[in-house]
Amino acid sequence: MVTHGDPPEKLSDNGELRRLMMSSGPVLAIDDDPTIRGLLADLLSLNGYSVITASEGREGIELFCQQHPDLVITDIQMPHMDGLELLRQVRDVDESVPVILVTGHGDLDNALRALRRGAYDFLLKPINPEILLNTVRKGLEHCRLRRFEKNYRKLLEEQVEERTRELAERTKELARTNEFLQGILDSSTSVAIMLTDFENKVLFWNSGAEHIYGYSGEEMIGSSVLDLFPVDDATLDTLDKMAGLLRHRTGTVQENVKQVAKDGRMLTVSMAVSPMRDASGNVRGILGLGLDVTKEVHLHEELLDSYKMIKKIQGASVFALAKLAESRDGEIACHLECLQQYCHVLCRRLRQRERYRDIMTDQFIEDLVQCSVLHDIGKVGVPDSILFNRDKFGLDEYEVMKQHTIHGGRALAEAAEKVGEGQNFLSMGKDVAYYHHERWDGSGYPFGLTREDIPLSARIVAIADVYDALTTERRYKRAYTHEEAREVIVKEKGKQFDPELVEAFLDVEREFQQIRDWVSKRAARDKGLMPKVKAAFS
Repeated sequence: MVTHGDPPEKLSDNGELRRLMMSSGPVLAIDDDPTIRGLLADLLSLNGYSVITASEGREGIELFCQQHPDLVITDIQMPHMDGLELLRQVRDVDESVPVILVTGHGDLDNALRALRRGAYDFLLKPINPEILLNTVRKGLEHCRLRRFEKNYRKLLEEQVEERTRELAERTKELARTNEFLQGILDSSTSVAIMLTDFENKVLFWNSGAEHIYGYSGEEMIGSSVLDLFPVDDATLDTLDKMAGLLRHRTGTVQENVKQVAKDGRMLTVSMAVSPMRDASGNVRGILGLGLDVTKEVHLHEELLDSYKMIKKIQGASVFALAKLAESRDGEIACHLECLQQYCHVLCRRLRQRERYRDIMTDQFIEDLVQCSVLHDIGKVGVPDSILFNRDKFGLDEYEVMKQHTIHGGRALAEAAEKVGEGQNFLSMGKDVAYYHHERWDGSGYPFGLTREDIPLSARIVAIADVYDALTTERRYKRAYTHEEAREVIVKEKGKQFDPELVEAFLDVEREFQQIRDWVSKRAARDKGLMPKVKAAFS
C-alpha cells in the first residue's frame, strides 16, 4: 500500500499557496473486489499517481482520515458501508476532495442520486482506462483549486480582521481629537464649510469653499447660497427635500447636489447639511459641509456604462456561440431569437403567480433569457453523419444524438466552475443544456428526472423550444400552425411538460403567436431580398 505523508501545513504566504497548487496527494481506491481494486491501483500507479487502497467503506474512511488523499474512487455496492454513506462521511471531513463512484448499468439511480449529493462523477463498469485517467486528472485539479481557494479565502479573512482592528484603533484616536472640526475650519482646502441663515444668506465661507467654487469669502458672505444652484426642477426638488428633512429632524441630511462654480463648471457636490444651534439649543442657522465628487461621479458613470457594455458583449458572445452551434444543425437563424423571447414572456407571466414571485427576479429572467440559447450547444459534439441525416434516426443514431445534452452540460459546468462558486448564467446554462429534454413524467433523457427534480429553467426552455420547433419549417417537417402547436403542448401537459407551466403558456399564447407571426414575416421579407442582394454583388 502506497502512502503520501502528512497533510499540507497552514498557509502563511503566497509562496505556500503556489506550493499547494503544485502539490498532489494520493488517490484512495475502495472496492470489495480484489481484482478491480488491483486493476485500479496498477493503472493509476503506472500513470504516476500515488495510490492507497481499501477493501470496504469503513477501512476506506479510516485511511481517508489518516492519509488525507486528494481524490477517492469507490464502488457503490459494498458490505458494511456502501458508496453513498462513504460519500457523505468524506464530505463531512473534507468537502474539497472529489469522490468518483464506480457502478454497474443496473445501479445508475444510485449514481445519479450520488451526483445530486455532491459526488464529482461516476464511472460505469467495465471501467474504460482512458475515461478513468481523464476523470482522475480533472478531479485532482478540482481538488487543488478548491483547497487553494479555501486557504486563500482564509488569508483574506485574516487580513480583513487585521485591517478592521487597525480601523477601530484609528476611530478611537479620531474620537479623542477634540480639535478635529476646528482644524477643518482653519485649514481645509478640500471640504467646503458654509453657514447660512434661514433666508439663505451666507454667514461663513471657508477656504475649502473658495477652492471648490472659485468665489472668495468677500464675494459670498451676504449673498444667497441659492446662486450656487442651477435653476432646474431636479435641483429645486432636492433643495425642497433637504429643507423638509431639516424641519422634522435634528440630525444631518446628506445628498449629492448639482452646483455651478464661478467659471461656469457644473459640479457634483456631496453636501451634508445640519441645523446650527447655539449654547441654549436654539437653531441659529444651517451648516453645510460639501465635498467635490464630480470626478468620482463621472468615473462611476463611466464604470456603469462599461459594465452595461460588458453585459451587452457577453450576451452577444453567448448568442454568437449558440448561433454557430445551431448553424451546424441547418436550422433558421431566427430560432434563437424566438427562443429568448418565448422564455422572457413565460417568465414575466410566472412572476405574477405567488409561487414564483420571489424566484422570478430580474437577474433570474436576464440569466435565463441569455443562457436559453445554449440549450443545444452540445450538438457541436455530434457527428455530421448523424446531425445532417434526413432519414429517421435508428436506435444507435438516436442514442448518439441524445448525448448532445451531456456534451453541452459538461462543457458549461466546467465553464461555470472556472468562473467561481455561486449562481450565474453559466450555472443556469448548464442546467438548461443537461435537462431540457427531461420529461415531467420521468421518461426523458439523459437522466430520467421527474417533476420538480428537473430545474425550473430547463422546464421553461423545454416548452419554448418545442413550440418553436413545431411552428418552424424544418428539413424533415412542415411548420405547424399555432393552433396545432398549442394542441400538442396541451396534450403533453403532465407528461412532457410541467402542468403549471402549460397553464402559464396558455395565459400568454397570444404573445407567442405574435412573436411567431412577426418572425415569419421577417423571414419572408429576408427571403425576398436575397435575390436582390445576390444580383447586387454579381
